[in-house]
Amino acid sequence: MREILGLFSDKESREELGLGQIRDALGDGLFPGTSTLHTRARYMLFSPWIFQQISTRRGTLEDARKLELTLVNTLRDQGSRNEGIIGYEAGSALQTMPSTIYWSALSTYGILQNPNLNREQALSLHGAHAATELEELGEATLRAWHAGIPEAPEGFPNEVPEGMELTFEEADWLRERIIYSQPESMLAHLAAQPSLTENAVPWEEPAALAATGERARILHHAQRFSEVIHGAQLLYNLLIAESYEAAGFTKIENPAESFTQRYGEWAQEFVDNQPATDWDIEDFFLVITKIRGSRLGASSEAFVRDWVKILDGADPRTFTTSSAAGDLVRKRESRNKGAMARIGNKKRLETWGGSSGAGSYVYRWSYVKTILGDIQTALASGPTGETAQDRTEPAEILEVAQHA
Repeated sequence: MREILGLFSDKESREELGLGQIRDALGDGLFPGTSTLHTRARYMLFSPWIFQQISTRRGTLEDARKLELTLVNTLRDQGSRNEGIIGYEAGSALQTMPSTIYWSALSTYGILQNPNLNREQALSLHGAHAATELEELGEATLRAWHAGIPEAPEGFPNEVPEGMELTFEEADWLRERIIYSQPESMLAHLAAQPSLTENAVPWEEPAALAATGERARILHHAQRFSEVIHGAQLLYNLLIAESYEAAGFTKIENPAESFTQRYGEWAQEFVDNQPATDWDIEDFFLVITKIRGSRLGASSEAFVRDWVKILDGADPRTFTTSSAAGDLVRKRESRNKGAMARIGNKKRLETWGGSSGAGSYVYRWSYVKTILGDIQTALASGPTGETAQDRTEPAEILEVAQHA
């Protein structure tokens, strides 16, 4: 559990101003099925393989858990800490199984055929028999999992010869699952590319910038929201830092100076680039509603609108002394966190770690790059030694999926 909690401490995972619904909606719109808890692509095969084995034995969820722990120990024995092995530190004491972490992705990409099945239902359904309407056909075998899933390597999970590395066939199948299940998404568009570049944010990725239509629309809103709201995040941290120092705490060295500098850099960049000038905020909230399937909470929408309005009417470089901007952020923290608010709360300030959600939103980008990188690396040389040029172009698969 400590490993899972550690992943949640990622700067993008924490949400201090109550804007997580917006961040997550944009992340889902761009990269459906992804999560900041995902480490490597091959887990999308590890979990089905284990559940198929247990289903064949008519085993239980506890049996599946034990087999997942066997996999953890196998991977630990042959891998290293930085290979994305879930449970590397905990070993057999791991509480949250990889299948739990990846279950939503398995549903989203159609690897799990019925997205409404939970893990226990998938175990009981897969391999079971159902009578058909035509007597001469006898019984039909039910499937929880996609029929085309690649076979597990011999000896799995006691032996995992490739470790975290996908084979060509596995990568090819996962790529097709992503593209066919989510053909209109940015994720599918990027999965169809041979590789991605090393960029810190998705809107600097050339392949993403080449996208059109709804993908480009969501990416534009994601970029503008990240750039605009980052000022509020930094101002919030500056207010905490000032409150921290005013309370006499010194464990963190000069936090107010640090956040004054960071906020100043953001404000100057905002003035230079004016990211809000071409941002249609009405269309932004329409996109958020469409992705979520419901309207955003009124207080969250009001905060974003109020922040944009303040930016529109004043120079953000003056906000460190602006009562309007500071009051807006203070009120938002109080409404969102209640008794857990830090500003002016000595007990909460004492435990402050020096940063509270100060990182800008990148919408799971580093995790997405890792998953797609696993797939693209395995596809690079082609099947059984063939070159990449000898295989079907992924762009063709994407085109077929979009018109299916």
